[in-house]
Amino acid sequence: MSYADTIKQHAGLQKRVELIFSQAIEEDFVQLFKENNVASRYTKIAGVMGAGYSNPRLGDAIWPQLNVMYIVYCSEDDCKKIVEIAEKLRLQYIGEGIACFVSESTEV
Repeated sequence: MSYADTIKQHAGLQKRVELIFSQAIEEDFVQLFKENNVASRYTKIAGVMGAGYSNPRLGDAIWPQLNVMYIVYCSEDDCKKIVEIAEKLRLQYIGEGIACFVSESTEV
C-alpha cells in the first residue's frame, strides 16, 4: 500500500492527545504505551521548556529539568487508554506535573 493510500485509509475524525511531562518519567509512559498497545505512531518533541502547576522546567541553572511532549492522533478507544495512563502516572508521581489535553482532529 502506498503512503497516499495509507493516509486515505486513516483519514477522518480522530482524537488528538497532547502529553507534556518530565523527561524523568518518559520511560514509564513508553512502557505503559507498549503494554496497552497505544501510541505506536506519535510525534515527540524533546527538550520542552515551560511552567505549569508544578515546578518550572526551563533547562537552566535554577530549573535544570526539561519536559518532553508527545502528540498522538488516535481513535476514541486509544484516547481513553492514553488518558487512563496519564491519570495513573499522575497518582504515582504526585507533583511531577503531567499535562494531558484531548481535542478533535480531522486527517484530510
